[in-house]
Amino acid sequence: MGVYWHLAVKSFQKHLAYRAANLAGIATNAFFGAVYVIVYTALFSGRSEVGGLTLEDTITYAILAQSLLMVMSAFGNRELSEAIVKGAIAVDLARPVDFYLYWASIDLGRAAYYLVFRGLPTFAIGALLFGVELPPSVGAFALFLGALALGVVVSFAFRFITNSLAFWTTDARGLLYLTNTVIMFFSGFIVPLNFFPPQLQSIANALPFRALAQLPINVYLGKAALPEVLPAVANLLVWLVALVVIGRVVLTRMVRRVTLAGG
Repeated sequence: MGVYWHLAVKSFQKHLAYRAANLAGIATNAFFGAVYVIVYTALFSGRSEVGGLTLEDTITYAILAQSLLMVMSAFGNRELSEAIVKGAIAVDLARPVDFYLYWASIDLGRAAYYLVFRGLPTFAIGALLFGVELPPSVGAFALFLGALALGVVVSFAFRFITNSLAFWTTDARGLLYLTNTVIMFFSGFIVPLNFFPPQLQSIANALPFRALAQLPINVYLGKAALPEVLPAVANLLVWLVALVVIGRVVLTRMVRRVTLAGG
């Protein structure tokens, strides 16, 4: 496990080199957070609550969502698919490590970097400009951190599958853009799932993507206590196991394809 921890640390350190890009990203997230706050303020004009959320809840939701976008790779991460297209994947497959855990470690380091250097500054700016709510208790905050970790893992497990499809197509960008749009919509990054019509909300709750935004933010706001969270977590764990198994199957086929190609 020391090898994978080292890989995660190196991935974290690699992203430290892109300071200017990160500053631009913070400014972008803060800007769109402000836009969402303005829109939600208009939405709540004459209303005290929408979908079980107050205006203060929704402002905090918007700021948190912007803070978690890069942590969860909501816009996608094409590092694996690009490595496949460029042929660098042959070297990775030859390394004396588990290929799946190798990329999981890299993704964990990336997520940790964006949590510290993108998420926290974005949240701080939003708190200074608009004010945010704090978790109702220490237990709720601890539960939030657990939900956050689950979301990062679910995000990777799903993206590993979609990125691996680059083995079967010369250009996977179109497919990745489509799946990223689905993720953004059903995760709650665009609007809270609380605002969805009941039927659409049921569909969203059955999918694994709410682990990326809706679930951790609801836990942070105290809208989902432990008894309510447990069924959701159980559902997501089932999804996680399924995604990991599918990812492993895809990986096996990838290795056979490289071997058949003479690699």
